[in-house]
Amino acid sequence: MILHVTRRVSGIKGIEKVIVATDDERIMDVVTADGHIAEMTSRRHRTGSARVAEVAGRHSCSIVINVQGDEPLLPAAAVERLVTVMRSDQKLLMATLATTGSGADEIKRPDVVKVAVNRDGYALYFSRSPVPYGSDKFLQHIGIYAFRRKFLLGYDAMPKGPFEKAEGLEQLRALENGFRIRVLPCRARSVGVDRPEDIKRVEIMLSSR
Repeated sequence: MILHVTRRVSGIKGIEKVIVATDDERIMDVVTADGHIAEMTSRRHRTGSARVAEVAGRHSCSIVINVQGDEPLLPAAAVERLVTVMRSDQKLLMATLATTGSGADEIKRPDVVKVAVNRDGYALYFSRSPVPYGSDKFLQHIGIYAFRRKFLLGYDAMPKGPFEKAEGLEQLRALENGFRIRVLPCRARSVGVDRPEDIKRVEIMLSSR
């Protein structure tokens, strides 16, 4: 799965360098054997952004895209839009993706993160609970982030608020500290592998493509 995601990211326009950040030597070996770049990080990181920030701190760049290794259905075109938007708006510190979700079962799953946005396309809140209440249609957050490098390097030092602690969602840290997150709509569905049973589901979706 990590090779599938890495290869997919490597083909995205606008991405200058792809680095797999890991604290596991097995992942390091698999990635480098396939001809890609991987860097070891501390085992003490508790969030993905902190791990990515460690690697970003070693390199000179202006924008960092955080793609998680459990997103085999990565929407490449949407990630290209993330890069374009970040480059065109120098004041934008952080951006992410969301797609239209539906179904009573999906909206109730805590591993399917929901997001509410305002009229200007900025996040109001992220939640594992149904948002909005009483509806089976929602915006499903896709866990891919674009950061301004300087903002990312200071992200882990920001204080965690009660909402982040309650939801277990690190993107809430930006909102609770007064920063905005641009949410770009995405047509493609991105099903992350959060449970063992998700693997078969993703394999079926990949084979249909």
